[in-house]
Amino acid sequence: MYFSVVVLVLTKTLVTEVCHTLNVTVTPRPLVLVAEKENLTLSCLVSERKWSSSVLILRWIFSPLTHPTLRPLVPTTSPTALSPSQFLIVRIGIKKIQQYGNYSRCFPQPKFRLFDDAAGEVYRLFIANVTGMDQGFYSCRVQEIRKYRNTWRSSSNGTSTTQLAGNRKSALASFPI
Repeated sequence: MYFSVVVLVLTKTLVTEVCHTLNVTVTPRPLVLVAEKENLTLSCLVSERKWSSSVLILRWIFSPLTHPTLRPLVPTTSPTALSPSQFLIVRIGIKKIQQYGNYSRCFPQPKFRLFDDAAGEVYRLFIANVTGMDQGFYSCRVQEIRKYRNTWRSSSNGTSTTQLAGNRKSALASFPI
């Protein structure tokens, strides 16, 4: 009897601690058509947070359709490393400090801007002056962490992606109205 109670408590703890995912939604999706030189705002909605005392680590990642010569910001030996075709645009950390990645800094004028609401549920990525080089996949990756015994631990993750395509007849023709 004692053994089954211990197993039940451990199973409940593991399931609630490890197997929880955040509900992350990027809009508009799955495909955004934008004319060149226009501005675009993508929204990342984060809901169903597990812990009220948790902190979100949020990253906007860009996977271009054509490969720029810039190298990713994160080394490939890191556990949170990006693949060679992915680039960090912006990251919000524990203290809500916005850190723009090397990809964001390679433009002569600011191209990206991150806005978040006061409740910490919607994070908007503003992309200025869209060009053909901006075509690709934009992913919002969110990790919920909390402090447990003086150590920060991950309690849940979530990701959502949308594709940005140029507003051309070929792109419009592939989606009948």
